[in-house]
Amino acid sequence: MAPRKRKQTHKRPNSDETNGHVPNNDSNHDSHHHDSHHHNSHHHDTHHHKQHGSAAHDSEDPLTKLSNTLPKDTKIEVRHPSLSRNPSVADYIHKALFVTEAEAAERKKQVTPGTRRRVVLLLGIIIGMGLATVLMRQTKDAAYMEAFAHYFHDFDLASMVPTGMIPEEFIGNVSAMFRPEILTEEEFYPGEELREVHGYKPKYPVTMIPGIVSTGLESWSTTHNCSKKYFRKRVWGTTTMFRAVLLDRGCWITNMRLDSETGLDPEGVRLRAAQGLEAADYLVPGYWVWAPIIKNLAAIGYDNNNMHLASYDWRLAFANLEVRDAYFSQLKASLELSLKVTGEKHVLIAHSMGSTVLFYFFKWVESDQGGKGGPNWVKNHVHTFVNIAGPLLGVPKTLAAVLSGEVRDTAQLGIVSAYVLEKFFSRRERADLFRSWGGLSSMIPKGGNRVWGTAKGAPDDGTHDEEETLVNEKIAKKEVTPEVTSKDKWGGKESPSFGAMLAFAAGSDMDHHTMDESMDLLSKMAGDDYNAMLAQNYSVGASVSQKEMDKTTKLPTSWANPLQAALPNAPDMRIYCLYGVGKSTERSYTYNRMSDFTPQILDQKPGNVSDETGKTPNIYIDTTVHDDKVGISYGIHQGDGDGTVPLLSTGYMCVEGWKKKLYNPAGSKVITREFTHQSSLSPVDIRGGKRTADHVDILGNYQVTKDLLAIVAGRDGDGLEEQIFSKIREYSAKVDL
Repeated sequence: MAPRKRKQTHKRPNSDETNGHVPNNDSNHDSHHHDSHHHNSHHHDTHHHKQHGSAAHDSEDPLTKLSNTLPKDTKIEVRHPSLSRNPSVADYIHKALFVTEAEAAERKKQVTPGTRRRVVLLLGIIIGMGLATVLMRQTKDAAYMEAFAHYFHDFDLASMVPTGMIPEEFIGNVSAMFRPEILTEEEFYPGEELREVHGYKPKYPVTMIPGIVSTGLESWSTTHNCSKKYFRKRVWGTTTMFRAVLLDRGCWITNMRLDSETGLDPEGVRLRAAQGLEAADYLVPGYWVWAPIIKNLAAIGYDNNNMHLASYDWRLAFANLEVRDAYFSQLKASLELSLKVTGEKHVLIAHSMGSTVLFYFFKWVESDQGGKGGPNWVKNHVHTFVNIAGPLLGVPKTLAAVLSGEVRDTAQLGIVSAYVLEKFFSRRERADLFRSWGGLSSMIPKGGNRVWGTAKGAPDDGTHDEEETLVNEKIAKKEVTPEVTSKDKWGGKESPSFGAMLAFAAGSDMDHHTMDESMDLLSKMAGDDYNAMLAQNYSVGASVSQKEMDKTTKLPTSWANPLQAALPNAPDMRIYCLYGVGKSTERSYTYNRMSDFTPQILDQKPGNVSDETGKTPNIYIDTTVHDDKVGISYGIHQGDGDGTVPLLSTGYMCVEGWKKKLYNPAGSKVITREFTHQSSLSPVDIRGGKRTADHVDILGNYQVTKDLLAIVAGRDGDGLEEQIFSKIREYSAKVDL
């Protein structure tokens, strides 16, 4: 196709104005011939390229060669090859559109039809899904589901992509909406203020231990057919994950699932934790995790020489972290080298499951069965252990996830969204995937009925009122008088006891299950491979005497359980417990079992989570059970916590357990600081603002950040002041330990 003729001028475009490519030798040509342009300038270009030899000429791509034959006032605007289902070099060049500089400038002022179509498409998807969810949320009448199912029978996202656009480009356009946040001065506060006004500067070296799912996982597979295209790309984290889940689900599950027998990589698959600070600063572009902490540490003088992020593959059982990746050996060596170089002991900051990983490390490093560091290793190398939102006694949602592949997020989807999820990623598939992740099962609730309650009641029974916690904080700070209380919104009604971790709906022909009974049910349902993995890696009981503790504290299976393994011999080590309170958190569940009358949406073979023998019931969270007045939201019984971890798990060991010599024989000082959840009303603060105490967003909490900076800078004196606003002391007194 010959280029259209354009009126020529004597002005040549600058190299940075070139649209589509930059001719390899254009700048050199300008420097030698900037005064010698004429209508046959393309002959000069040909002569110029000959002088540079055939090697340089051969290295040019076809478009560069073509551009050297065009008038100098011509710009090339090239459509991306992904717009063609069968791109080729010839087609690539054939679709090139040659325009003048003036015409190109005019086009920049206009919104192209393609851009407008993409915007409308994305808005349509978002609005449509939103309306469907709102209008049909929790619809109890499933009469239309048969007709609705017709449209999703052969659900295929790739077939929905507009003609002329390959699926990868469509996902690219969607994921382009996720942009890293614009850096503002406020993000460096309080760090900058503390440095400039109070002279804060680094004192102790810092290592951060991230929680579950917050570390990116990269593919290093080179032999598995479906994995090759993801080599050194993050299968977990970044927008690559979105593309893989939506368009290549089978391959994504193959990469993410661990071998059910070994708990390690399946044959031909290698997934490894990303490394460096960027491994967990953002989960995906725009969604920060550790970024605010890293920025504020940098603001007072830290850099990658004295702060590190010890990322790990959170799917692995803790013992396998050492078997496959030598994770604990590397962490031990890092802390030893740091002490040798700086002369200072370490501050270890752990978030969520990272606190359990770090507790396991304390026991591993001193044991002859692990790091062989001896009983004084932690004492000699660790100055402070900062536990942020650590689920020290486990999380009920972990039980629900491995039991039936459900959590609050799936239970509250609504019937339409739940149907789509079931077709796309069934409960059976989710449960199988979750059970393969040995790391997830480290957070199964610990302590059994002694901690979580019996049929007679639980330590934390009662209807949780988020406003009540805020009032308690104001009373503690003497902002209001004790007579001021939150309004009784429940009309005197009380929620059912949390002692029934799994309450079964009337007509299910099943009794309520306490925590101990729930573990028995899980054992029957999960299968031999899962039961073997759990027994080999974790113990979820509680030692209540010194004789029992002397036995269990030496067992590797107890090292993730602070009720069966005592704190290390580190009397000088300071422990801070920083966690959120005042946010409704899933604490127990109402389940039901499948029957002939179960709605079609749930009664599907892929969703069956019982064992293959069929001897155990096929159960599911009963979302028809809903009563806000007693704190039950679509089958989820809610109590106090940080939105993910219940208060009993974050607070008991800090307020009560580690104050006992049985669990803290060296008498390490433990300081608890609670932060009441209070979301910002500003629509700009989509992550909750400075006072959020949500499980993840607490890493951006202003006061938490100030506390961390005081600790690492050595400005916390004899310890920050303890602050407690919840009922954790009252609850702890009722725990049977």
